[in-house]
Amino acid sequence: MAEYKAIMTLALAGHSYSEIVAAVGCSRREIAAVKKTITAYGITAGQASSMNPAEIAGMFPDGRKRVSEDYTKPDFDRVLASMKFNRHFTIQQAWGKYLADPVGAGKKYGYSQYCALFADHARIKDVVATLHHEPGRTMLVDWAGDTLEVLDAVTGEVTKLYLFVAVLPYSGAVFCRGFTDMKSPSWIDAHVAAFDFFGGTPQMVVPDNPTTATHRQAKGEAARAVNVRYQQLADHYGTAIVPARVRKPRDKAAVESAVEVVNKRVIGYLAEEVWTTVEALNAAIDDRVAEINTQIRRADGTTRWERFESDEAPLLAVLPDDGFATVEWKQLKVGRNYHVSCDSQYYSVPYTFAGQLLRVRLTAQSVTLFDGDQVV
Repeated sequence: MAEYKAIMTLALAGHSYSEIVAAVGCSRREIAAVKKTITAYGITAGQASSMNPAEIAGMFPDGRKRVSEDYTKPDFDRVLASMKFNRHFTIQQAWGKYLADPVGAGKKYGYSQYCALFADHARIKDVVATLHHEPGRTMLVDWAGDTLEVLDAVTGEVTKLYLFVAVLPYSGAVFCRGFTDMKSPSWIDAHVAAFDFFGGTPQMVVPDNPTTATHRQAKGEAARAVNVRYQQLADHYGTAIVPARVRKPRDKAAVESAVEVVNKRVIGYLAEEVWTTVEALNAAIDDRVAEINTQIRRADGTTRWERFESDEAPLLAVLPDDGFATVEWKQLKVGRNYHVSCDSQYYSVPYTFAGQLLRVRLTAQSVTLFDGDQVV
């Protein structure tokens, strides 16, 4: 339940929506509901300060809580403990154990919702900050603020190159790659390239909430949900997406430090030269990144890459055998003959689904039908 008493106190004191959101971490919709209740009940500041939790709960019945009570609650503290104990334990394994656990008579969450709930739990527990410096745990990702340029030798047209940066906080190992835009396909390709570069995947990936990674589920909501395509990438690689918390600099300190290194030692070195192809510029970026990882020595005499190879690389999860497939989603209605027509082919489903809408996931290799989050 939202901190309705705190919202009420601040609203009655004359604070603005933005000030209340910043102070409490609530949504504008919750503030509007509180203000409506204040007006309806004629509540004063003195009355608000003396209200007990039961009185507050009576004014703001939490419908979401009633819905959640229909589902078996995952034991995310146990999941986090397993991740600490077993470096190769993944969120997919945790969900599989959750489904198989006979304890709890309620319904089970689908995988996407399970991942979203885990990300919320991790943020609340401050897991992102505390796990940064454990080998193989996290990879932080972001776009560098500065850009490089590619000049078309024929037309004279200048194209900006945006730099994607990934860092493993324990070793400090850095990856960087340039893209001509910051759209979702580039964001996804950048992650695939980073996983390939490091030769494995960490247990968690922490983005700094770009629109290619997360979105607001409702206007004014503070928390952000992971985008579908990004979640599909995480599913394929067996990692969990845990977006950095807003206004929590500890969550992204390592990647901001890596971006600063890239600004100085990559962009600072390459910006003065003329580059006529993206490929040539990315090759030069690779050389600069190799120098960052292998030539700069820390106070203990080791390089980023030495620490990565000795302590971190063995703890990364093995890359999947197949590449991340291009996925297309459709919503199709099951016919009376309990078949679905998709790409000129017919697929049968249990007769109980006749007349229902199903989600269909298409890749070059497979067609998968879903009822909600469950495979049919």
